[in-house]
Amino acid sequence: METFVARVNEQKKQLKRPLVGLALGSGAARGMAHIGVLQVLFEEDIPIDCITGTSIGSLVGAMILSGWTPQFLGRFARAVGKEHMVSALDFVIPPKTGLINGNRIKVLLERVLKIKNIEELPKPFAAVSTDIATGERVVHDRGSLLEGIRASISVPGVFVPAEERESGRLLVDGGVVDPVPLDVLVEAGVEIQIGVNILRKPDTAEKPKDVIDILLNSIDIMGAQIFELKSTGKAIVLEPLLGHRFGSMDFHKAEPMIELGRKCALEKLPEIKERLRSEGVL
Repeated sequence: METFVARVNEQKKQLKRPLVGLALGSGAARGMAHIGVLQVLFEEDIPIDCITGTSIGSLVGAMILSGWTPQFLGRFARAVGKEHMVSALDFVIPPKTGLINGNRIKVLLERVLKIKNIEELPKPFAAVSTDIATGERVVHDRGSLLEGIRASISVPGVFVPAEERESGRLLVDGGVVDPVPLDVLVEAGVEIQIGVNILRKPDTAEKPKDVIDILLNSIDIMGAQIFELKSTGKAIVLEPLLGHRFGSMDFHKAEPMIELGRKCALEKLPEIKERLRSEGVL
């Protein structure tokens, strides 16, 4: 993550104040809540100096830094139906390393990500994936933005793993090891960290419907436990979907999730502003 650290340090020199970093967590369709959080932060002129993201969090973060406004992203998300998601899935028959090849997803990503390389984004950005052979966290902070996002969203068992061009490593969803990448911000020396956790804890009220549900639920369970064990230090953590039931494939329920993201951000706003004032940012 040398490039991310270097860009963070350069930004510190330019801004001459503590930096504010946003870590957007994994959670598939529940990432719609990230949009509501971002809408409030933008409306309230809360500075976001850099973004880290895991899985859906990496995609939302990359779209924002590549020029999408949170309001436009909200309209886009509301227009996505189940049929759109199904049409983007190219199933592998017979499945080997994953159920879905991911080529159609890459085509979709090319349409929404207008910037080719991570270094070209106007602010420091890092997407997190996992080396499925070693279990290592992989931080994508340079090179192809498309390839970094594709690796970060590759839920193991659901998507065929992404193969890194330089090393040949097989990469899967970063939620396996780092579901809310606050630690990347801390390691880079970002002084103020805001994390958005959208993981769903196990719920006996809803049983998985199919193999994809089972795989996604497994990632949720694992990610929730990993996040609970990690120290968040002085980070401000938002959990907009806590106590609400949304599935990993509920992309058609963007409206209520965006609104919950907004509600949570508004509730946390006094704490965020007070922290920024105390650090000399506002």
